[in-house]
Amino acid sequence: MHNRLKGNEIFLLARTLAPELGKKERSIARFIDDNPQSLSKMCITDIANYLNVSVSSITKVSKKLGFTGFHDLKINIARQVSSQEEIIDIPVIPDSEKYVEQVIESTFLNSVLALQDSLSVINNAVIKAVAYLFINKPESARIFIAGCGGSGSICDDFNHKLLKIGIFSSVFSDSHKQLMTASLMQPGDILLAISHSGQTTDIIQMVKAANENGAETICLTNYPNSPLSLIARHSIISSVKNNPITGENATTRIVHLNILDAIFTIIASKTSEKSQTSLHNTRNAVASKRTAN
Repeated sequence: MHNRLKGNEIFLLARTLAPELGKKERSIARFIDDNPQSLSKMCITDIANYLNVSVSSITKVSKKLGFTGFHDLKINIARQVSSQEEIIDIPVIPDSEKYVEQVIESTFLNSVLALQDSLSVINNAVIKAVAYLFINKPESARIFIAGCGGSGSICDDFNHKLLKIGIFSSVFSDSHKQLMTASLMQPGDILLAISHSGQTTDIIQMVKAANENGAETICLTNYPNSPLSLIARHSIISSVKNNPITGENATTRIVHLNILDAIFTIIASKTSEKSQTSLHNTRNAVASKRTAN
């Protein structure tokens, strides 16, 4: 057994051990490294169900990290998360061309790793189910997309993509309009709610209201046990570590855009005839806005 680990040593060892472990234990170690905020609030069965692993496998990985079991590991990670909540560690960048190059490479690599990690935990069945909600929606169904803060730009991007293939949707970032809209939703309508933390109260209230009216609710978030992921009918979960400088929503935004691109591609390919016509029309409509060669 290792000596008692403290602080970031827990995540460092989990990251180091991961390549040496079997597939299921490796997914557990990576989850510990990538999701300390979620893990500190989840019970062992939640993680087992989310990762599709046994409780005994989680206990085994916890012991390999030097703890008596999962509860012991969870308590120590909770302390680490609590101590870091108020700390923003912004490094001083020396006046060096080499250092700038390293920062650029690190930023890009973080995004690549975030995409790889999320790909390993994405539930393909949920992605397919969500795509087919759009494909098979009733003709009269309305589509609403909602997000606050940084998630708002993701909403606008998906709204733009849907419009290109002839699917009309509405985006709401104002909390009053969100609740008003949800109160008028009907069965068959679709609400896509985007929140990195899954704890944004305005978005949670909107999803609850939409659920009460029988609408299809989808959430896109980074935490499997968040209040939002627990109430949405369809929960898409990514796996991204927070960055103290660029903000917790920064790298997640790249992953969420890719997830929605995958859903968009499925929709477009399964409605190919209509989508091709709409793509042709929308592309021609804005052609005059481009500078001529």
